[in-house]
Amino acid sequence: MKHFLIITIAFLVASCGASYQANQLEKNFKGNWTLESISYPEASGFFDVELFRVANASCFENSVWNFISNNSSGNFTLDGSGCDKSTNQFTWYIDPNTLENTDPELLIKITTGYKARKVNTGSRIKIKSLSDTEMVWEQNAIFKGKEIKIELTFSNL
Repeated sequence: MKHFLIITIAFLVASCGASYQANQLEKNFKGNWTLESISYPEASGFFDVELFRVANASCFENSVWNFISNNSSGNFTLDGSGCDKSTNQFTWYIDPNTLENTDPELLIKITTGYKARKVNTGSRIKIKSLSDTEMVWEQNAIFKGKEIKIELTFSNL
């Protein structure tokens, strides 16, 4: 019985460790960020892929993102040239199972017009870097039947 209790406590401490680390990383997202640039590091030419099933990438340039870390929600306002200005809601969290990876992953669901629990699709994004002033994401997308990488660079306001 004594060994069972020790093993149970050890398991609980280990399983809570990843969640705690994810929560600490999520706090670094807090606040307002501007999407400064969108690039395609392993491809050449002009691309205007749809991001997050919301709008073309060009509409996201200079968008302002607000991350609320205490409830894992936020919003972003699209204001790209030639695009209608719109504000979209989202929920997000760091996948604790990816914290040991070189690039932990962010899971984001666009919830505009829906309750978050009703949205069952989202995007998985690698966090390439995150500091007090800059954040870089990498996302894979399919363009004309081929997978490409999209790099999103944010600056903190």
